[in-house]
Amino acid sequence: MPFITVRTGIKIYYERVGEGPRLILIMGTGLDHSCWAPQIEAYQKRFECIYFDNRGTGKTEAPKGPLTTRLMAEDTLALMDELSVENAHVSGLSLGSCIAQELTLMRPEFVKTLQLHGTWGRAHGYAARKFKAQIRLLEELDLESFYQINVLWFMTPEYMNLYPDRVNAQIDAIVKAVPSREILKEQYRADLNHDALDRLHQIQVPTLVTVGSFDLALPPMYGREVAEAIPRAEFVIFEGGGHLHNLEQPEEFNRATLDFLQRQQQSPYKH
Repeated sequence: MPFITVRTGIKIYYERVGEGPRLILIMGTGLDHSCWAPQIEAYQKRFECIYFDNRGTGKTEAPKGPLTTRLMAEDTLALMDELSVENAHVSGLSLGSCIAQELTLMRPEFVKTLQLHGTWGRAHGYAARKFKAQIRLLEELDLESFYQINVLWFMTPEYMNLYPDRVNAQIDAIVKAVPSREILKEQYRADLNHDALDRLHQIQVPTLVTVGSFDLALPPMYGREVAEAIPRAEFVIFEGGGHLHNLEQPEEFNRATLDFLQRQQQSPYKH
């Protein structure tokens, strides 16, 4: 099993597959590395993919204490240092996108290109209310019951109608990947407290921001806000897509992200 202990004091589970330029993939709240599976299949033909379980998710441990997106960015950089990765393309989804923001702001020379999927720069308005509601639900419900409700925010009605068995299997897998309600609540508090919006103008690397048009977890206004804050960022909306548009629309997602990466590799601009 590929585990490694890093300087932030935790043992991280990670995987690396493929050959080529390095691509770091950072997953979202309560979701383990397996949620990148449709991307790994496509990416590994062109990139060395490094993906892992965040602090408190899947097989990665989490000591008691508050979580922040900055701390989780420090975990990611510590893992990359242990693996002797000096720079890489970076892609994050949901909470993973906020971790990627902080990582890029902390160590801009590490990041060749940046992808932010289902992202936000500050949890205000609707997003703040939603995160607070999720924390409250976790205080009242067991994990299985919580995710039966939570799925309404991150999967679309069409997907649930077409693939009910798949949705149930995904809920079961997600529940198994979350060690405890307390750790999951800390991840949602990290979501709620993330606030990088006023610093995003400092990001100078080529950036792609994507969102599903039917994302009820973080509606398109939040991704647009991030894209407008980052100089020259590209903004793509996946029509009919939900929060996990990488899982619901994998072919379209892979095509758009690989196109972005290929264009940046061919660019004469040195990242």
